[in-house]
Amino acid sequence: MEDIRAHYALKFPGRELVRESVAPITYVTLIAEHLPQVHDILRCSFWSGIDVSDSLQHVPERATIVAMYKRLVIGCAILRSPVDTYITYLAVRAGWENAQIATVMLFHLIDRNPNKDITLHVSTNNPAMLLYNRFGFKAEEFVVGFYEDYLDPQSRMSKNAFRLRLRR
Repeated sequence: MEDIRAHYALKFPGRELVRESVAPITYVTLIAEHLPQVHDILRCSFWSGIDVSDSLQHVPERATIVAMYKRLVIGCAILRSPVDTYITYLAVRAGWENAQIATVMLFHLIDRNPNKDITLHVSTNNPAMLLYNRFGFKAEEFVVGFYEDYLDPQSRMSKNAFRLRLRR
Protein backbone atom coordinates (compact mmCIF):
# COMPACT_ATOMS: atom_id res chain seq x y z
CA MET A 1 0.00 0.00 0.00
CA GLU A 2 2.90 2.34 0.69
CA ASP A 3 4.01 2.15 -2.94
CA ILE A 4 0.53 3.24 -4.06
CA ARG A 5 0.57 6.17 -1.64
CA ALA A 6 4.06 7.19 -2.83
CA HIS A 7 2.95 7.07 -6.48
CA TYR A 8 -0.15 9.15 -5.65
CA ALA A 9 2.01 11.72 -3.80
CA LEU A 10 4.30 12.03 -6.83
CA LYS A 11 1.45 12.32 -9.29
CA PHE A 12 -0.55 14.83 -7.19
CA PRO A 13 2.02 16.75 -5.11
CA GLY A 14 -0.41 19.44 -3.96
CA ARG A 15 -3.03 17.09 -2.56
CA GLU A 16 -3.12 15.97 1.02
CA LEU A 17 -2.90 12.23 1.62
CA VAL A 18 -5.66 10.71 3.70
CA ARG A 19 -4.28 8.46 6.42
CA GLU A 20 -5.99 5.12 6.72
CA SER A 21 -6.60 3.54 10.08
CA VAL A 22 -5.13 0.11 10.61
CA ALA A 23 -7.41 -2.59 11.95
CA PRO A 24 -6.92 -6.23 12.92
CA ILE A 25 -8.24 -9.17 10.94
CA THR A 26 -11.10 -10.72 12.87
CA TYR A 27 -12.65 -14.16 12.49
CA VAL A 28 -16.40 -14.38 12.99
CA THR A 29 -19.36 -16.65 12.27
CA LEU A 30 -21.24 -16.17 9.00
CA ILE A 31 -24.30 -13.91 9.20
CA ALA A 32 -26.75 -12.87 6.47
CA GLU A 33 -25.03 -9.48 6.09
CA HIS A 34 -21.84 -11.25 4.90
CA LEU A 35 -23.51 -13.28 2.13
CA PRO A 36 -23.10 -10.87 -0.84
CA GLN A 37 -19.36 -10.51 -0.19
CA VAL A 38 -18.92 -14.24 0.53
CA HIS A 39 -20.70 -15.13 -2.71
CA ASP A 40 -18.44 -12.71 -4.59
CA ILE A 41 -15.28 -14.30 -3.14
CA LEU A 42 -16.56 -17.78 -4.00
CA ARG A 43 -17.47 -16.69 -7.54
CA CYS A 44 -13.98 -15.28 -8.07
CA SER A 45 -12.23 -18.26 -6.46
CA PHE A 46 -14.32 -21.09 -7.92
CA TRP A 47 -17.27 -20.53 -10.28
CA SER A 48 -20.44 -18.46 -10.52
CA GLY A 49 -23.72 -19.54 -9.01
CA ILE A 50 -22.43 -20.69 -5.61
CA ASP A 51 -24.97 -19.95 -2.88
CA VAL A 52 -24.11 -20.71 0.75
CA SER A 53 -27.20 -19.13 2.29
CA ASP A 54 -28.26 -22.51 3.67
CA SER A 55 -25.12 -22.48 5.88
CA LEU A 56 -26.98 -20.07 8.17
CA GLN A 57 -29.32 -22.96 9.10
CA HIS A 58 -26.62 -25.52 10.01
CA VAL A 59 -25.24 -24.27 13.36
CA PRO A 60 -23.08 -21.58 11.72
CA GLU A 61 -21.05 -21.18 14.94
CA ARG A 62 -19.45 -24.57 14.21
CA ALA A 63 -19.71 -24.74 10.43
CA THR A 64 -18.60 -21.29 9.18
CA ILE A 65 -15.69 -18.91 9.57
CA VAL A 66 -15.55 -15.48 7.95
CA ALA A 67 -12.36 -13.41 7.97
CA MET A 68 -13.01 -9.66 8.17
CA TYR A 69 -10.85 -6.59 7.73
CA LYS A 70 -12.95 -3.75 9.07
CA ARG A 71 -16.25 -4.36 7.18
CA LEU A 72 -14.68 -6.17 4.23
CA VAL A 73 -15.01 -9.96 4.01
CA ILE A 74 -11.54 -11.19 3.05
CA GLY A 75 -12.05 -14.94 3.44
CA CYS A 76 -14.53 -17.69 4.22
CA ALA A 77 -14.45 -21.32 5.23
CA ILE A 78 -17.62 -23.39 5.18
CA LEU A 79 -18.46 -26.91 6.29
CA ARG A 80 -21.44 -28.73 4.80
CA SER A 81 -22.74 -29.06 8.38
CA PRO A 82 -21.35 -29.81 11.86
CA VAL A 83 -22.69 -33.37 11.49
CA ASP A 84 -21.13 -33.95 8.07
CA THR A 85 -17.77 -32.22 8.57
CA TYR A 86 -16.94 -31.85 4.88
CA ILE A 87 -15.28 -28.56 3.88
CA THR A 88 -17.25 -27.33 0.90
CA TYR A 89 -15.39 -24.02 0.46
CA LEU A 90 -12.23 -22.36 1.74
CA ALA A 91 -11.38 -19.14 -0.09
CA VAL A 92 -9.49 -15.89 0.42
CA ARG A 93 -10.11 -12.60 -1.41
CA ALA A 94 -7.57 -11.75 -4.13
CA GLY A 95 -4.74 -9.65 -2.73
CA TRP A 96 -4.90 -11.24 0.74
CA GLU A 97 -3.42 -14.63 -0.19
CA ASN A 98 -0.16 -14.39 1.77
CA ALA A 99 -1.63 -13.17 5.06
CA GLN A 100 -2.14 -16.69 6.53
CA ILE A 101 -5.92 -16.17 6.49
CA ALA A 102 -6.69 -19.63 5.09
CA THR A 103 -4.45 -21.17 7.76
CA VAL A 104 -6.29 -19.41 10.58
CA MET A 105 -9.74 -20.21 9.16
CA LEU A 106 -8.83 -23.89 8.76
CA PHE A 107 -7.50 -23.96 12.32
CA HIS A 108 -10.80 -22.51 13.61
CA LEU A 109 -12.92 -25.01 11.66
CA ILE A 110 -10.88 -27.89 13.07
CA ASP A 111 -10.95 -26.42 16.58
CA ARG A 112 -14.73 -25.87 16.52
CA ASN A 113 -15.36 -29.50 15.57
CA PRO A 114 -13.28 -31.58 17.99
CA ASN A 115 -13.04 -35.37 17.73
CA LYS A 116 -14.50 -35.41 14.23
CA ASP A 117 -12.83 -36.43 11.00
CA ILE A 118 -12.85 -33.59 8.48
CA THR A 119 -12.90 -34.26 4.74
CA LEU A 120 -12.68 -32.23 1.55
CA HIS A 121 -11.90 -32.45 -2.15
CA VAL A 122 -9.11 -30.36 -3.67
CA SER A 123 -8.03 -30.01 -7.28
CA THR A 124 -4.86 -32.00 -7.90
CA ASN A 125 -2.85 -28.91 -8.90
CA ASN A 126 -4.19 -26.55 -6.23
CA PRO A 127 -1.40 -25.09 -4.05
CA ALA A 128 -3.77 -25.40 -1.05
CA MET A 129 -2.66 -29.06 -0.92
CA LEU A 130 0.41 -27.81 0.98
CA LEU A 131 -1.81 -26.13 3.59
CA TYR A 132 -3.90 -29.27 4.08
CA ASN A 133 -0.77 -31.42 4.39
CA ARG A 134 0.59 -29.12 7.13
CA PHE A 135 -2.59 -29.76 9.13
CA GLY A 136 -2.28 -33.52 8.69
CA PHE A 137 -4.84 -34.18 5.96
CA LYS A 138 -4.05 -37.33 3.97
CA ALA A 139 -5.18 -38.27 0.47
CA GLU A 140 -7.66 -41.15 0.49
CA GLU A 141 -8.85 -41.18 -3.08
CA PHE A 142 -8.05 -39.79 -6.52
CA VAL A 143 -11.27 -38.73 -8.28
CA VAL A 144 -11.13 -38.35 -12.06
CA GLY A 145 -13.28 -35.49 -13.42
CA PHE A 146 -14.55 -34.34 -10.01
CA TYR A 147 -14.72 -30.68 -11.15
CA GLU A 148 -15.71 -31.45 -14.77
CA ASP A 149 -19.18 -29.87 -14.46
CA TYR A 150 -17.97 -26.78 -12.59
CA LEU A 151 -14.74 -25.51 -14.09
CA ASP A 152 -14.55 -23.45 -17.24
CA PRO A 153 -12.98 -25.47 -20.09
CA GLN A 154 -10.21 -22.83 -20.26
CA SER A 155 -9.43 -23.10 -16.53
CA ARG A 156 -5.89 -24.00 -15.50
CA MET A 157 -7.20 -25.88 -12.49
CA SER A 158 -7.24 -29.64 -12.86
CA LYS A 159 -10.68 -31.19 -13.16
CA ASN A 160 -9.37 -34.14 -11.14
CA ALA A 161 -9.33 -34.05 -7.35
CA PHE A 162 -7.95 -35.69 -4.27
CA ARG A 163 -10.33 -36.60 -1.46
CA LEU A 164 -8.50 -35.66 1.74
CA ARG A 165 -9.27 -36.62 5.32
CA LEU A 166 -8.02 -35.37 8.67
CA ARG A 167 -8.45 -38.30 11.05
CA ARG A 168 -9.21 -37.41 14.66
